[in-house]
Amino acid sequence: MKSKYFRFLPFLPLFLKFINSNSTTFKIIKAFFSALLLSNFIYFSFFENLLFEFISPFLSIYGLILLLKSRDKLAYFYTGFFIGILWFWWISLSSIYFDLAYLIPLELMIIGLIYGFLFWVCYFFKYDFLRLCGIFALSFIHPFGFDWLNWGVLSVYGIFDASYQGIIAMFLIAYFYYEKYISRYYKIAIIFILVLIGAQYEQKPSQTLGLDYKLIQTNIPQDQKFIQENLQTHSKDIFLQINQAIKEGKEVIIFPETAFAFALNKAPNYLQALKELSKHIIIITGAISTTPNHLYNSTYVFDNGQIQVFNKHYLVPFGEEIPLFKNFFKKYLLNIDEFSRGKELNQYTLNNQLITNAICFEATKESLYKDTQIMIAISNNAWFSHSSEYKLQNFLMRFYANNYQVSIYHAVNGKENAVIQPKEMLILKIKDRFLKQNEA
Repeated sequence: MKSKYFRFLPFLPLFLKFINSNSTTFKIIKAFFSALLLSNFIYFSFFENLLFEFISPFLSIYGLILLLKSRDKLAYFYTGFFIGILWFWWISLSSIYFDLAYLIPLELMIIGLIYGFLFWVCYFFKYDFLRLCGIFALSFIHPFGFDWLNWGVLSVYGIFDASYQGIIAMFLIAYFYYEKYISRYYKIAIIFILVLIGAQYEQKPSQTLGLDYKLIQTNIPQDQKFIQENLQTHSKDIFLQINQAIKEGKEVIIFPETAFAFALNKAPNYLQALKELSKHIIIITGAISTTPNHLYNSTYVFDNGQIQVFNKHYLVPFGEEIPLFKNFFKKYLLNIDEFSRGKELNQYTLNNQLITNAICFEATKESLYKDTQIMIAISNNAWFSHSSEYKLQNFLMRFYANNYQVSIYHAVNGKENAVIQPKEMLILKIKDRFLKQNEA
């Protein structure tokens, strides 16, 4: 009988260590929970739920509060480590298509270490407020040009305005809630004022495309996309879609990135056929372009028998270009044909409206939004199938669309097509949902 009650005693020290708030294990668990709260919007987005949308920014705020409460450089490091993985784990999936799947664990570790290091550096600011400012400033630090860690996405859901004003208010709410030297009543007053400052009060106006358009979403797996035997079949499908859109009376049809998975400028028969069809409908499609010395990822615009070609400027690091140690990577890992860069800002006119062209990664570049009212974006998200990549891409586009009052028309291979406009007020979304349920 005695052994029955005491047989677990050898494990008691381990258990006590586990729940000890000063133990490394406890700090790591707490850091993971903080990172999970700061990542909630990504995983909530897989469920269309207005309650999740409402609570999402408050969970993010609490994640920041937990980080401030930790007051430990190890906790800062692990919070950054887990945020790096929870936000960007999908980057490693592209290795599969370079026959480097065995590197996925190493890539995950490197991603975590990079962001863990950035958070760890923030800990060394002397005061908690400066540490929080350091964390906020990480939105403007872009390892290898990769700028998808933007805290603005935390404000896309919920009652806060999806803008820098909204996200700054969220960070300040976290700080003043945490601050120990302010009385409870002053805290409540300050937080209430900050909520009022950061809240969204209207949907910002934006210009919309003045043409009857059709966005085409394709679902071609990445390992099938560039196989020579499939190119003719996929191209035939494009022409079928164009002819169908003409029958439907559409004025413009938009295809994803590299819909033609070859150098379209070197295929005169295809070019001539697309020119002829463009006398009936404007055709916007992704394809490759080549010159004697350059390879480009391009958008082709066919309009009334004329062609314009716009080449991608912002290239994906280690996917479309190798930003460092080129010789090493090409010799031992990524023997890829690097793309050349086009102009930074590519724009064209449709129906007297100025359109900004964006190819995949470019659609998440803030600089493109500053001189833009309408953006037509094309992407190939099949590189990261069955991941959260497309969700994060969508959040970044929604944040910039609201911040700069831009309308985005996004055609994708993989997931998912979208028409994005400035953020609708949550209360109006709830009202619309309620009315639809009553009608049903």
